[in-house]
Amino acid sequence: MLSTDVIARLLAGASVATMIGSQAAVAQEEQDVFGLEEIVITAQKREQSAQDVPISLNAFSGEFLDIVAAEDMRDLVAYTPGLEIGTSVTQPSFQIRGVQTSDFGVGTDPAVGLYVDGVYAARSGAAIVFFSDIERVEVLKGPQGTLFGRNTAAGAISIITKKPVMNETEGKVKLRYGRFDKQQLDAMINLPITETLALRANLLVNNQDGYVKDALTGEDYGRENNDTGRVQLRWEPSPQTSVNLAYEFDRTRQDENPPIIGVSNGGYRYNPSADTLGDIPGQGDVLVGIAPLLGLPFTRDTPLSALDAVPLGAIYAGFAPFGYVPSNPGASWNFFKPATSVGGADPLGPLASDIHNGAENRNLYGVNLTITHDFEWATLTSVSAFKKFSTNNLQDEDGTADPTFYFDTDNIEDNKHFYQELRLNGVSGPLTWTAGVSFFKERAEQASATHGTTDSIDNTLYNVGATPGALAFAFDPTDGFNACDSLMLDSFGGFVSLLNDVPLSCFDPSLPGASLEQLAQTFGTTMFGRTWEETMYGVGRNSAYAAYADATYALTDRLNLTAGIRFTHDKKSWEWFNGARTISGYDELTIPAIGMNLADVHQMLLASILGGNGDLVFNQSLEGQEFERKDSWNNLSPRVVVDYKLTDDFMVFASYANGYKAGGFNSVEVNSYFDNEKVWNIEGGFKSEWFDRTLRFNAAVWHYRYDDRQSIRLTTVDGSNVPQYVTQTTDTSGKGIDLELLWVPVEGMRLFANAGFQDITCKSNCGDDDTSDGDDDPFIGEPTGVPSTRISFGGMYRFDLGTRGFLDFHVAHSYSSANRENQLCRNAGSCGIVTVGDVTWETGVAENYTDARITWSTEDENFSLSVFANNIFSNRYLGGAGGLVVDTMGAPRTEIRMPGIWGIDLTARF
Repeated sequence: MLSTDVIARLLAGASVATMIGSQAAVAQEEQDVFGLEEIVITAQKREQSAQDVPISLNAFSGEFLDIVAAEDMRDLVAYTPGLEIGTSVTQPSFQIRGVQTSDFGVGTDPAVGLYVDGVYAARSGAAIVFFSDIERVEVLKGPQGTLFGRNTAAGAISIITKKPVMNETEGKVKLRYGRFDKQQLDAMINLPITETLALRANLLVNNQDGYVKDALTGEDYGRENNDTGRVQLRWEPSPQTSVNLAYEFDRTRQDENPPIIGVSNGGYRYNPSADTLGDIPGQGDVLVGIAPLLGLPFTRDTPLSALDAVPLGAIYAGFAPFGYVPSNPGASWNFFKPATSVGGADPLGPLASDIHNGAENRNLYGVNLTITHDFEWATLTSVSAFKKFSTNNLQDEDGTADPTFYFDTDNIEDNKHFYQELRLNGVSGPLTWTAGVSFFKERAEQASATHGTTDSIDNTLYNVGATPGALAFAFDPTDGFNACDSLMLDSFGGFVSLLNDVPLSCFDPSLPGASLEQLAQTFGTTMFGRTWEETMYGVGRNSAYAAYADATYALTDRLNLTAGIRFTHDKKSWEWFNGARTISGYDELTIPAIGMNLADVHQMLLASILGGNGDLVFNQSLEGQEFERKDSWNNLSPRVVVDYKLTDDFMVFASYANGYKAGGFNSVEVNSYFDNEKVWNIEGGFKSEWFDRTLRFNAAVWHYRYDDRQSIRLTTVDGSNVPQYVTQTTDTSGKGIDLELLWVPVEGMRLFANAGFQDITCKSNCGDDDTSDGDDDPFIGEPTGVPSTRISFGGMYRFDLGTRGFLDFHVAHSYSSANRENQLCRNAGSCGIVTVGDVTWETGVAENYTDARITWSTEDENFSLSVFANNIFSNRYLGGAGGLVVDTMGAPRTEIRMPGIWGIDLTARF
C-alpha cells in the first residue's frame, strides 16, 4: 500500500496531469489517498485551483520536466496542442493557435509574451534558456493582455522558478550522460542563513557533440555548450512580508540549430522563380527584341520551356552574317549558374560548410527583485527587473563549402531592458480583485550583417540578370559586332563574369578595353577571393506604460462574473544606419598608375546597373546617414468571463477578450512602418472531475479574428537583389477545440490524453508584394500552414518494491498532422512536394514521436537512476528547400533534425 506521502510525491512530482496541459504543478498538502490532486496555478495573477480558472491553458511541473527529459521550452511542444516553437536558441519563433511573429527583427515584437517569475522577457533571444530548478511552466492560450499586458495577443508563457525555503537545508545533483556524448550537470542547494533569511542557488552545465559530420572536414555539427544558473536570496522579516532577490545568467555557445544541409544539384538553367521570358532580365529582353529579326515567335509571355524547341545554335547561326563567333558553338540554353552541394539534392546529406555550419552565441544576465507584503485588506506585490543580453546568430545561407557561392548572414543584438510592476490583490466579500500598473523601458541595438565573396557576388550578378542586362543596354548587332555584343549572345549559353569577362569599355567607350580582373592582374593583384560585407545597423528605444484592473464578482455561490481592462501606451523609435559596402584588402586594389581603386570602379558599375548605391543586399537610400522614425500607440484591452458550477466538480465558462501588440518598424528596411495588431477572441468550455475525482475531463472551443497580424516572410524588397525576411501584415481567422483527459484507473497508475484541433485561415492581405489586396488576392481563404491536429497520450505506473524502493515506468506518444498547404508555402518550398532538379521529396508531413523512461528510486527517494529515450523510433522528417539565395545562387537549403536520443540520469537529493 502506497503511503499518503508517496502518493503526494507521485501526484505533485510526476503527475501526468501536467502532461495533459491544463494542470500546473503545485499539489496541496492534504490529498486523497486515491484520486486526483487539487493543483494551484497563478494564471490570473492570484493563486487558484486549475479547475476553477476559466482559461484554456497547459502547465507542467518541474518534476514532469525531468520525466520527459525536457531541457527547454521547445521540448514541451509535443505536449501542448496549439503551441509551436522554432528550433533556434537566439532567434526562436513562438506560435499559439496559429499566431506567430518571428522576432529576429528588433523593430517588431513577439505575439506570445514570455514571463519568468512575472518579469516580461522583451525579446525571444532571451527566451530559450535551459530548465533548471523550475517550479512549473504555464502556457496560457488566447489573448492575455488584460492581466499580462503587452504583446500577448496570441497567448502567454509563464515560467516560475523554485524559491528559497526557510529553515530547510536541501540540495540536488543530477548527472546526465547521453547519446552524442551528452554530458550535463544540474545542481541546486538551498541554505537557510538565519530564521528569516535563505539562499538558493542552481547551476546547469551542458555539453554535447554534434550529430552530423562535415563530409569534407569530418567536423561534427550540432554541438552544444551551455552554462546557466541562478542565485536567489529570500528575506521574510515577518509573516506578512517577503523580499526575493534573484540574479540569473546564461552563456550559450553552440552550432546553428538544427544543422543546415545544402540541397543544390546544379540543375537550374533558369532562375528558379522565372516562368516566362519576361521574368529573365537581360537575356529575355534581348530575345524578345531580336525575335522579329530571326522570325521567332518570342514575346515576354513566352514560357521558358518553349526555348527548348529552338536550338541555341540556330540563334547563333542567325548572327553569323553579322560577324558573331560564339565562344561555345555547342552550348544549350542556360541563363543561370547554380551552386552544387556536396550531397547534391539529398535532403539527408551529406553536408559541408565553410563557416562550421553557423553559430549561435549568447551572454545574458539579469536581476529581479520581488517584494510582497500582506495588508489586512490586500496584498501588495512589487516586481523590479533589469536584464541585459547580447546574441549573434551566424547562418550558412548557401549550404555549400564552395567559396564562389559563399553567402552568410549574422544577426547581432545587444539588448537591455527594465521592467517595473506594482500589483494589489484583494478580496472584499463576494469581490475578488486585482489592480496594478507597470512600466517597461528598452534599448535594443541590432546589426544585420551579410557576407559574401567577390566570386559569389559575381555569380549573383549574372543570375539576377544584372550582367546580361548591362550588356543588353548597348546591344546593337546592326552596327557590327563587337566584344560586348558577343558576350551578350554568349550569355544565352552560360556564365559571363562581370569581373573577368566584360571590358570596362562596354559601359563607357572612354574606359579601358580590359575587364576589372585583367587590370588587377596587370598590377599584380586580383578582384577574386575577397570578402564582401554589407550591414544594416539599427537602434531601437522603446517604452510602455500600463494600468489594469480585473475583478471577479460571485453573483451566487455557483455563478461568477469576471471583468477586466488594461490601458497601454507604447512609444517606440527606430534609427537605421545603412553602412557602406566593404571589400577585404581594399587598399590592395588601389592602382596609382591609373589613379583609381578597382573596388570603387566596381561599385560605380554596380550603381549604374542596379541603381541606388550599387549594393546588392541593402541597396537603399541614405547610405552612410542615420534616419530615425518614431511613433506611439494607445490601447484598451478588455475581457469578460462568466463561469457557472453546475455541480461542485463541473464548471462551464464563456469568455470574450481583446488583445493587442504594438506596431513597429522593419529593422532592415529604412523608413518602414506597420501598425499595431488587434485580436478578439471568444471561448467557451467546461472543466470537470468524475468518479470520486479519479477522472478529469476538460474541453474548450474558441474562435478569433486577428487584424494586422505582423508576419515574417521571405520576399524581395525595394533596393535589394537578395530576398529578405521582412514584416508584413495580414488578417487571419481561427477556430478550434482543446481537449484534455486524466484518468487514475487503479492506484499508482496515471493515463492521459490531450488533443487540439484548429482551423486557421487568411482573410486579407494574404499574398506577397506582387499580389494585390482585397478581393483580388488569390490567397484569401487559404490555410496559414499550421497543422490542424495535435494529439498526445500516454501514462505511467509505479511499482512499490518495499524497502528496495520504487520502479516508475513512463511512456508517451505525440502526433501532429501534416502542415496545411497553401500556395505561398508551396512556392517557397516549405510544404508539400519539393522538387530540386530531378530530385523530389515531401515535407511538412504528419509527425509521430514516442518517448519512454524507467526510473528506480530508493525508498526515501533521495537517490534515483533513470534510463530514458526520446523519439525511440528515431523518426526523422524532411525539411523544405528554401532560403535566401535560391533565386540568386540556385542554392536551396534544408535542415536536418536530431535523431532519437537516449540518456542516463543519476540524481541525488539531500
